[in-house]
Amino acid sequence: MQTGTYDLSYWSERARADKPISFKEGTAMLDDLDTHSLLSLANSLASEQVGDTVTYAVSYNLNYSNYCTASCPICAFYVPMSLKGKSDRGYELSIEDARNEIAKAKALNVTEVHIVGGFNSDLPLEYYEELFSTVKKYMPDITLKTLTIPEIDFIARTTGNSIQEVVKRFHAAGMDAHTGGGAEIFDQEVRKQITTPQKISGEKWLEDARIIHSLGIPGNSTMTYGHVEKWSHIVDHIVRLRDNQIEVPGFLSFIPLKFSPENTPLMKMKKVSGPGSAEKDLKVIALGRILAGKEIRNVSVYWVALGKLTAQVALNSGGSDLVGTAFSEEVFGATDRTEGATIEELNNLVSQIGKIPAQRDTFYNIKSY
Repeated sequence: MQTGTYDLSYWSERARADKPISFKEGTAMLDDLDTHSLLSLANSLASEQVGDTVTYAVSYNLNYSNYCTASCPICAFYVPMSLKGKSDRGYELSIEDARNEIAKAKALNVTEVHIVGGFNSDLPLEYYEELFSTVKKYMPDITLKTLTIPEIDFIARTTGNSIQEVVKRFHAAGMDAHTGGGAEIFDQEVRKQITTPQKISGEKWLEDARIIHSLGIPGNSTMTYGHVEKWSHIVDHIVRLRDNQIEVPGFLSFIPLKFSPENTPLMKMKKVSGPGSAEKDLKVIALGRILAGKEIRNVSVYWVALGKLTAQVALNSGGSDLVGTAFSEEVFGATDRTEGATIEELNNLVSQIGKIPAQRDTFYNIKSY
C-alpha cells in the first residue's frame, strides 16, 4: 500500500476494526502519522481497552547466576562460563544464598518473585527445582515467575529433556509463570548482531512460547529495542507476538525493553553510540498498543529502563502498566541503570498524571488501589 495517503481518522478506524493491522499496514501507518498523532491514537485506544487504571506488581528479582555460555553483545550482566572461578564478577547462588534473598523479599511484602539468570551449563535440572521449591516453602503465597524462554530452552537442551518435561517439572516445583524475556528482536539478521548462536532464534522463541502456554503456564512477551534495528523490525516483532497470541493465548503483557548500552560489548564495539531517544520510547509503546492491544491488553512501561519522567508520558501514550517495583534487579543494574522506586513513589508517579495506581498480581488481577 502507498504511504503518505491516510490520515489519523483512517488509522483510528482501522485500529478499531476486527481484522488486525498487518505488517505492511503497520509500516505504512508509521509513515502516515506524525509522533503526536500516533501517541494520541494509542492513548485513546488504551482508555477504551483498559481504562485509566495503571497497575504494577510488588516484585523482587532473584538472579541466580551471571555465568553464561551465550555472551550476547547486548548484555552487560554476563560473565563467560570459561571464566568461572577466575573472575571476581562471576557468581552462582547456592540454595542457602537463595534463602537469604528470600528473607529480604519476605521483609518487603512482595507478591511476586522474578527469577532469571545466565545460561549456566553447570547447573542441573534439580538445582532449579530445589530453588523454586525453596522459594515456595518460605513464601507459599507469592507468585513465582521464573526464567526467560531461552533459559528454559537451554536447560532442556543441556539436560537432555523436552521443553514439555522441563516445564512440567518446574511447575511441580512451584513455577507459576514464565518471564517472557529473551525475545530481543525476532528478525534473523538483526538477531545475528545482538545475540550469539547459543541463544535460540526468534522462530524458536515463538514456538517454545506456544508449547509453554499450551501447558497452562502463561507469561509476558518482550522486545529489546534501541540498538541496531529499524522500525520495520519493531513492527514485525510486535505483529508476530500478536499473531502468536491469537494462535495459542498465554501472553499476559507486552513489555518493550529499552536497550541500555552502558558496559555492553555492542557499545564497546561502537555499533551503538548511546541509548535511543525518548521519542522512540514513546512511539514503541504506542505501536504496542495499536498493533497488539486487543490481543495483549496490558502494554507495560518499564520505568527502570526509561526513567520515571519518560514513563509518565508513556502512560499517556498507550501504556497501562509499570511492570513492578523490581527490588534487587541486577540485569539492567549491570548497565548502570540503578534507579529504584518505592510503592509510594510509583503511586505518586501515576497520580501526578491523573490516573489511578493499583497493585496487581502477576496475572493482572487488581489486589488493591
